[in-house]
Amino acid sequence: MTDTDTDALPKLLQPLGRWSHTFAYHALDVALERAEGIYLFDDKGNRYIDGSGGPMAVGIGHSHPRILRAVSDQMARYAYVHPMLANPRRGELCDAIADVAPGDLNNVFLVSGGSEAVESAIKIVRQYHRATGHANKYKVISLAGSYHGMTLATMALAGSALYQSEFEPMMSEWPHIAQYSDFLKPAGMSRDDWGVHCAQRLETAIEQAGADTVAAFIATPHGCSVEYAVVPPVTYWKEIRRICDRHHVLFIADEVVTGFGRTGKWFGMQHFDVQADLMTVAKGMASCTQPLGAVVVSDRVNQPFLQGTGFMHGFTYQGHAAACAAGIASIEVYRDEGVIAGVPERSKLLFACKDRLLAHPGVADVRGWGMFMSVELVSDKTTRSGFAPDRQAELLFLTLALRNGLALYSMLFNVPTSSTIPARGSLMRMSPPLTITPEQVVDMTERFETTLSQWEARMGITSHAPLATTTV
Repeated sequence: MTDTDTDALPKLLQPLGRWSHTFAYHALDVALERAEGIYLFDDKGNRYIDGSGGPMAVGIGHSHPRILRAVSDQMARYAYVHPMLANPRRGELCDAIADVAPGDLNNVFLVSGGSEAVESAIKIVRQYHRATGHANKYKVISLAGSYHGMTLATMALAGSALYQSEFEPMMSEWPHIAQYSDFLKPAGMSRDDWGVHCAQRLETAIEQAGADTVAAFIATPHGCSVEYAVVPPVTYWKEIRRICDRHHVLFIADEVVTGFGRTGKWFGMQHFDVQADLMTVAKGMASCTQPLGAVVVSDRVNQPFLQGTGFMHGFTYQGHAAACAAGIASIEVYRDEGVIAGVPERSKLLFACKDRLLAHPGVADVRGWGMFMSVELVSDKTTRSGFAPDRQAELLFLTLALRNGLALYSMLFNVPTSSTIPARGSLMRMSPPLTITPEQVVDMTERFETTLSQWEARMGITSHAPLATTTV
C-alpha cells in the first residue's frame, strides 16, 4: 500500500444508486458477496478476516453446514407458527438452553435479539414484584456508561449523556452507579478490596433510591464504554449478589455479548461462581445466522408465573421456528465440536500479542478474556487522552484494517467524525469466531499490528512515553 492509497478516507455509503432508499445508512463501501468460516469476501474478490465476529456476535464460523442444513430443513417444513398452535422447535431450544445454563436458570422466554431480551427482562422483573406483593418496586439500577440495547427503556439503562441529549424526557430516569475500573483503583489497594468497595456503591444507590422502590440491578459481566472488557475480580460480583439478596433486588446479568462461549465458559458469570436471577442472551446464541435472543429466568422468579400470574408481553417473531432451528444447531455445534472447550487455548494465542501491542505509542491498554480483546487507542500515553472528532481516528483505523484484509467493529453511530469515547481513547476489539484456528489467530493479530503501525504513522503518534497499566 502506498502513501497515495491512504491520502483520503473512504466515504461512508451515501444514499445513491442501490442505497438510494436506505435511511441513515452508515456502512463503509465494502459490499459482501459471501462468508465462510472466519472469512468475508466482497464483490470485488477481496478476502477479509472477520476479526470482531461482526458486533462481537459470530461465535461459530460463517456458513457452518450444520446450521445451514438445520435452517433449510426447517424452512422446507414451515418457518412461522400460528400463535394458537404448538411449536416443537421452540420447546427443543428452550430445553437446550436450560441444559447449558447455570444453576436453576431453567425457564426461557424467546425473542429476536438483545434489545428485546433486556426489555423483556425488565417487564418480567416488574410483574414478578407486583405478583409477590411489592408493587412499589419498579426502578432498575445500572452502571453509568453501560450498554443494554437501543429501545428507549434499554437506552435509559445506559446512563449516556448522548442518549439523554437526544431522547430526554422520553426515557425513564433510573439510578446509575459507576462501573468497576482498574484505571481508578487507588495505589496500594488490592483488586479484591477495590472490587468490594466498588460493589458497595450499589448498596448506597439502593438506600438513596429507597429499597422498597428498587426492582433490579442489571450489568454485563465485563465493563462497557471506556471500561469495555475490564473484568472485575470475583469479590465484586460476590458483593453485588449479597447486596441484591439483602434488599430483595433481582440481579439481571446481561450476557448478550459474553454468553455462549465468548469468555471461555458457556456464560461469563460462571467465572465468578455467581448466578443471576435473570440472564439475557442473544448474538452467539445462533451465531447471528438468525435473529434470536432470550431471557433465561430462575425457578424462583418463575414461580408466581407458574402459579397463574399472566405475563403481559410478547412479540410476533418470538420462537420463530427457523430461528429456533438455528439456535438448536448452534448449541449442538458449540458442544459436540468442542468449540467452547477450545477457547482457553486459543485465548492464550490471542493475548500472546498483548506486550507487543502495549509497546506501541498509540496503545494505552490491552484487556479482555477468552476470545475477546479490547485495545485502547490514545493520542498520548501519559495523559491517556483521546482524539478530536475531526481527526476521524476510528474511521481511519477501520479503513486501514480493511486494506490489510481485516474487518473490525466500531461504534460510529452514523456520524463519521464523532469520537465515541472522548474522555479516554478509542477502542478496537478483536473477538473473532470461536472456531478460528491457531494459525488464523496469529494471522489476525499480525494484520492488526500492521494496521496499528500504519495508523500511528498517519495520526502522527510517535511518543513512547511509558504508561503504567493495571490490566488483567
